Amino acid sequence: MARMSKQDEMLAKMREILQEDYLHLSVKTYTVTENLSEHRCQLSCELVHESTQEMMRIQGEGVGTIDALFNAMRDRLAADYPSLHSIQFSQFEIKGLIEGGEESGPRTSAQAEATVGILNSEGREFIFKALAPSISHAGIQATVEATEYFVNSERTFLKLHEILQHYRKENRAELVRKYTTLMSEVVENTSYSEVVERVREQM
Repeated sequence: MARMSKQDEMLAKMREILQEDYLHLSVKTYTVTENLSEHRCQLSCELVHESTQEMMRIQGEGVGTIDALFNAMRDRLAADYPSLHSIQFSQFEIKGLIEGGEESGPRTSAQAEATVGILNSEGREFIFKALAPSISHAGIQATVEATEYFVNSERTFLKLHEILQHYRKENRAELVRKYTTLMSEVVENTSYSEVVERVREQM
C-alpha cells in the first residue's frame, strides 16, 4: 500500500477535525466567454456545498478559464479566508489520457487529468490533481480542490485555536501540548493572513 503524502495526511486530519464544517465544493455548471484577441476570459460558475447542498454562484475574469475561476473563488471567499490573498499558481498542466491499440488506433479515453500547483506565502508548493471526463472539467475540479484546501486549512487552524483555548482554561497541559503541535503542523500547510498571524502570536 502506497504511503500517504504529507499533504494527504494533513487533508485527512482537516477532515477529522472539521467534520461537517469541512468545505467540499462541486462544480455543477459553468459558462465561459473568451475574447481571443484581448486574451481575456469571463467565467460564471455554479458550485454546491456537498454537506449542506447550498448553492454558490461566482463570477470572475482572467487570462483563461482556470485563471478566471481562481479569481472568482478568491473574490468570493477571501473576505472570510484572507489567506487566499497570499497564494498563487506555480504550475498548470492538463492532458487527455489516451487508450487503444494498433488495430483500433488511438482515441481519447473518458478521462482527462489536470495538475495544479499552488505556492503559499512561504514559497511551499502544493500539488493538486483531478481526473474528469473532459479536459475543462478536470482543470476546473483541480482548481476548486486547491482553493478549498487552503480554506479548510484556515478553518482547521482557527478550530484548533478554539480547542486549545478551552484546554488552557482547564489547565490540561498534555492536551495543550497536543493541540499546540497540531496547530504548528497546520500552519505549515496554510498561507499567511492577518488572522493566522494574530493567532500564532498568541500561541
